[in-house]
This record gives sequence, C-alpha cells and structure tokens, in this order.
Amino acid sequence: MMNKTIIMTMALTLAALAGQAKVIKTISRPTATVCLNVWQGELRANEVIMTDTATTVRFTIEYQYPVGASFRFVSSSYLADRAGNRYPLRAAEGIKLDDWVNSPADGKTDFTMHFEPLPAEVQIFDFIEGDVEGAFRLIGIHDDGYLPEGITDTYWRDDATGDWLIGFTASHVIYGNRVHEIASRTERKDTYTLTTADGETIRVGRLRKGLRTITIGSAAPAVCSPITTATLPDYPTKDLRVGFRDNGYRQGDSVTLVGWLKDMPEALWKKGSEFEVSLEDIIKDTPENAYAKMDSLGRFSLRFPLLNTSQVFMDWGRTTICTVMEPGETYFLLYDHKTGQQLFMGTDVRVQNELLAHSLSMGDFSFTPDDRGKTTAMAFLERTDSARNSQMAELRERIGQHPNLSQRYMDYLSGYILTLQGEGLMQARFYMPNTDLPQPYMDYVGRELWQKLSRPYTLYGCFSTFMRDYLDQLHHNEAMIMRGDETVDMVRRLEQQGIVTLTADEQQQLDAYEPLMNKLVADLSGNPGREKIDSLVKAFNANEVVQKVSKLMVRIGAPLQDELDAYAFRRHLAHLDSVGCDRPLRDIYLARLAHREFKAIHEPLRPGVMAFVSRELQTPAALASVQAEHDKYLALQRRDITKTESLKSNDNVAEMTEGEQILRKITEPYRGRLVLLDIWGTWCVPCVEALSQSKEEYERLKDYDLVYLYLANRSSDQSWKNVIKEYDLVGDNIVHYNLPDSQQSAIEHFLKVNAFPTYRLIDRDGTLLDVDVDPRYLESLVNLLEKMK
Repeated sequence: MMNKTIIMTMALTLAALAGQAKVIKTISRPTATVCLNVWQGELRANEVIMTDTATTVRFTIEYQYPVGASFRFVSSSYLADRAGNRYPLRAAEGIKLDDWVNSPADGKTDFTMHFEPLPAEVQIFDFIEGDVEGAFRLIGIHDDGYLPEGITDTYWRDDATGDWLIGFTASHVIYGNRVHEIASRTERKDTYTLTTADGETIRVGRLRKGLRTITIGSAAPAVCSPITTATLPDYPTKDLRVGFRDNGYRQGDSVTLVGWLKDMPEALWKKGSEFEVSLEDIIKDTPENAYAKMDSLGRFSLRFPLLNTSQVFMDWGRTTICTVMEPGETYFLLYDHKTGQQLFMGTDVRVQNELLAHSLSMGDFSFTPDDRGKTTAMAFLERTDSARNSQMAELRERIGQHPNLSQRYMDYLSGYILTLQGEGLMQARFYMPNTDLPQPYMDYVGRELWQKLSRPYTLYGCFSTFMRDYLDQLHHNEAMIMRGDETVDMVRRLEQQGIVTLTADEQQQLDAYEPLMNKLVADLSGNPGREKIDSLVKAFNANEVVQKVSKLMVRIGAPLQDELDAYAFRRHLAHLDSVGCDRPLRDIYLARLAHREFKAIHEPLRPGVMAFVSRELQTPAALASVQAEHDKYLALQRRDITKTESLKSNDNVAEMTEGEQILRKITEPYRGRLVLLDIWGTWCVPCVEALSQSKEEYERLKDYDLVYLYLANRSSDQSWKNVIKEYDLVGDNIVHYNLPDSQQSAIEHFLKVNAFPTYRLIDRDGTLLDVDVDPRYLESLVNLLEKMK
C-alpha cells in the first residue's frame, strides 16, 4: 500500500492538473477485456476519470510471486481509441517512469497516470505501454454497461446455451468452426443481412435491451448477447457431467483445430508464419509438436494425432493458452489481438472456455537450487502440501463466486493440482544426496497422489514426468541386485537350450556363486544407505568366485545379456504392479522403458528384449510405437556408410598416448580452417539432442569454412554409426572419430572436459582458443565467428 506522503502528493498533483476541469465521465469499476504481458504481472485499471482537460487512470500492478520481480513503465505510454487515435501520457504518480522498479514484498503497486483527454464519445479504449516489444497492453477498458455499436468486430453468444455462436468482422463472419468470406452485406435501421461466399444467409436483428436475434441459414433463430469480456462469460446453467473421453489409447485417433490469430502485431509475426501445438507423447516420454501454415490474416487449420484426451499448449510464446482436447472433436480458437478476446467454438467446448476464463494461479511445487542443503525432503513435502491446500481453497472460492462452473472444470483442475504436486515432489529427488527420499515421503506420494490419478493418463502433460520420477525412485530405493538362484537359473536355462556349454569347473563356480549373491541381497535389504551399499557391492565384486562367474558371463555374451535385459524390464514392472496400476498404464510404462533403451543404445532392441516386450504389450498403440522405433534402427544398421570420408580410424595415432599430441595429429589436415570440436557420447541425451539439430547448424554456419570434428566418448561402434546415420552427420567438412577409451580419455584430460557435450574452437593455425563456444546457441556462435573473419 502507498504511504501518506505518496497519497498527499497524488491529491495535490491531481488538483493541480485538473484545476477547474469539467468531469465528463467517471468509471469507478472499469472492465478491461484483457491484460497482455502476463510474464511481467497482472495490470488492472481501478478507476477512470475523464475530464475536458485530462484522462486519469488509477492502476494496480500485482505479482503472484513478487520475489525478484521488477517492472517498468515508459514515458511514451499512451491511450488509444478504436479509431487508432493516440492520447499521450503527461505525468504519473506512484512510479518513476522509464526506470525498472522492484516489486514490493506483497507484490502490489498502486499508481496513477494522466493522459491527454479522451473525447466524451469514446466508450472503449486501450492502454499501451509505448511501442516496445513485451510492453504492457490493457485492451478494451470500458464500463460494465458498455455495448458495442453495430456488429463489426463483435462476437455473440447464444444466451440459451451460453456458447459462442458467431462473430463478425468487416469482411468475414465466423460460425460453424469456420471463417466465411462475406459476399454481400446490407444494413437497415440497425438490422443486418449478410450473404457468405458459399451462399449462406445470416440475419441479425435490432439491438434491444442488449440482445440481438441472429439466424444462420435455415437454423432456428437464437437470442444472443455481445461478448464484451476477454473470454466467454459464465454459462447460464450447471453442467454435472463427469470424466473425459477415454478411447483406450487408440492408435490413429486425431483432433482438428481451426483458428484465427486475428490482427496479430508485427512483433508476433516475426516469430514465424506457422502455428504450433505442443503436447506430451506419453509413450515415448517426449514432447510432440504439430504445425500449420497461417495465411496472411493469421488463419490456419490443423489436424494432428491424439492418443487420448490430452493437455495441449497452443503456440506457446505467441499465446499462453493451455487447454484439454478430446479425440474426434473439432475446435475453433479465436485470438483477436485488436479486441484482446480469446474464445473457443465447437460442439462441446465448455471446459475449454471455462479454463480460459478461470485459470488458477500456479502453486509453489518446485524445489529450487536455493533449497539445496537448506530444506529437508519432509519440510519440502509440507511446503507443497500447503501450496496444494491453498490452490484447492482458491478453486473452492472460484466455484463459490461462479456457481455454474462445470463439474468437469472442477475435476480437471483438482486433478491438475495433485499431478503438479506429484511432479514437484518427485523432481526434488535430484536435489537430495544420492537422490534418496525418506520412506514416509514416498508413502505420502503413493497414498495421496499416485492412488488418486486422473484418467486418462494423458490429461496432464506433467503426469509424464511424475510417472517417470516416481517409478524410477521406487526402482532406485531397492538394491538392483537379482538373487543368486535367478542368475544361476538364467545360465543353466541357456545350457539346457543348447546355447551355451558349461565346464565342470564353471558348474562348481555357479554353485558357489548362488549363496554369495543371496547373502548380498539379504545384506542390502531395507535400503541401508548409499555408502553401505557401495561398500557391500565392492566387497562382493572382489570375491574370487564372483570374478570367475563374471568372466563366464562375458564368455556367454549376448544370449545372457538378453536374459539380463529382460530381467531388468521385469523388475520395473514388478515395482509398477506393487503400487497398483491398470493394464493401459502398465503398457505405457513398459513401452517407455523400451524407448528409453533405444535412446541409450541407439540400436535395435536385443532379440530377447524385443520378444519379451512384444509378448507383454497388449495396448496396440504402445506396441506399434516400440515396433516402429525398433524397425527404424534395423534400417539404420542396414545403411552402409563405410565408404564415407567422414568416418576416420585411429591408424595414424595408434601409437600415441598423450592427449595434446593425439589432438594435434588428427586436426593437422585442417590447418588454415577453423575446427569446431564436439566431445559427445551416444549415451548422452543432451549430446544427441544437440546433434539432432545439426542440419540447421550446418546451414547457418555454411559461410564460415568450418570443419566439424566429433570425438565420441565410450560409445559402441554400432551405436556410434547409427547416430551418424540417423541425423545424416556426414559431409566434406564433417569428421568423426571413435577412438579407444584410453586415447579419448587422454584428449578429454588435456581439454579439461568435465561435462558432455563439450565444445572447443581451434584456430586456423591449430591453436586451441580460450573462448566460450556452443553451437546450441547459434546467435552467439555467429557473433563470435564474425569477429574472427
């Protein structure tokens, strides 16, 4: 709150500015269609005083999370009417213009601005914080009784159903999930007749008591009211339906999104002419994107696969719209940048409009780096529980204020809050010593969150992370050591199948190995802590019998590896079964394990593993996803790249052991050119993600005569070649080495590599440059290379 000095200053300034000014209009409770720039904070207009000498607006800017928040209002701010006329800012109190201001502890700042006077006839106007990118814009400031004149740039809802029925622009009409061209339009005494280019006639009746009767083609007339708010007003009746469409995760289902980003500013057009939707592929545990080309007006149509009812992000960065979409539906999205309105049209879009109109503040479910070493796991659990209770209270308050909000809206957000808490609690494990979490903590997650999961499992994108971390933690909390009899049974089963022959000595070693392994398992029971586990395992591995059996396992090779890999999958599934799950979730998780293996090895699954996965998976979409990835790597293996000049052997450095010497030798052929060195590994997910963007990198840097030198760390020959094939990393200026471990380690020691990927730049004379270089940040790399021309 402002202190008395500021209030007195405001009063004196207002008096000085107003003098004997005639008050034309006072809007004591102004409504704004929308506040843009949600990244900075929420801006509200509290009062508007229009006089013949000035227009005064009292504002509040508020941050949900004020710590570290700051804002700035520029002196070039102005008001704008719908004709495009500007009314510049004259003065302000409560803030210092053009300077960044830290938000106070309560997150709220009140201030006043004085502008050139708006004409008396202006009923609706905008506040624009200067012509700068990322500026605040408060669109459509008006009083509660405002009604639009005419029908151009207006949107109307059916008062009986509450749905958005139709919208009008100067040249188009929106209805039936489409934008139609207007072929003809007649107006007589505030009634309108429009004919669309496809021959449909629309009749719009006179405005009476804020309502118009609108008839579309042969449909029954509908009594409609104008939508003057940013989003659709509350529906007139309660909707008690529960649950969302669950198609059983059916392969081949899709959803259609038609839309219009109307009157989009030039700054947003610079982000590209494609509309993007993003959602989580729950089977692959990866984000998936779909794109549609927008026409010159910002219109688009996009049909994309939808495994089941899912949370979808709409062109994030150009909008902040996140909603839920059901398979088989068609949705129309309007984002009118001129009026600031966001609306959904469709046969069943109530929840989508309610989520737009009544979003919840985000709870504090994140364990931050600042919490490390200061906040215990149980203290963090209490903090997230408090945040959850706060959000649930906010949801109940919202429902009390808007009693007609649907049951599905309430259920969706309730489930979202629980899932967000689950994600936050399990992400915290990465900040804990040895990623250990107390058993009461895990019990809470299982009892209060996991057992209350919403279905289908695609409803929330964050569930994918929650599931991964929770089930991985269960896996982590048990010593991943199989019993001795299980290991021995695997080997003897292979012998019975004629796959391996055992000597008498090997038989004796297996007999002795079994009790040793069983004792280790018993010692590790009860999760004795990472330090104790490491000590026990080290002593076990030093035993002579264990070492001999280890050599036997190496001799058996791939057949035993298949058994061991399948065993790891079975253990994961056992953990899943122990916490309760239905068949779809079991199949989703097993398919995710398979995709995780693909990412780790960049090869087809081993025959035994693929056979196990194929037997277990009963959900067709999950099996098809795994099979497609398996087939992809089989095809990559068959592709021959042995003749390419990009793959190099270590023949010319075979006798060298010093890292600097090896590096100078393999870069010697490229003197006179810049060499961009990439230290990576097929096992390194960020490394491979970076390589997947290499084509863009090559194209952007093609004018700088670079040589790309890739050195692979501890990567099998097949997986190394598969990654190169997968992303087509070959060419005249592309060089790959997969050196023996000792030589690769020597180079990394010389370069002081402590993270992967690591990048270095070598000058034209072979000098290793002391510069920060990372091709994942292309703009910075381009700037550096420009200076070196």
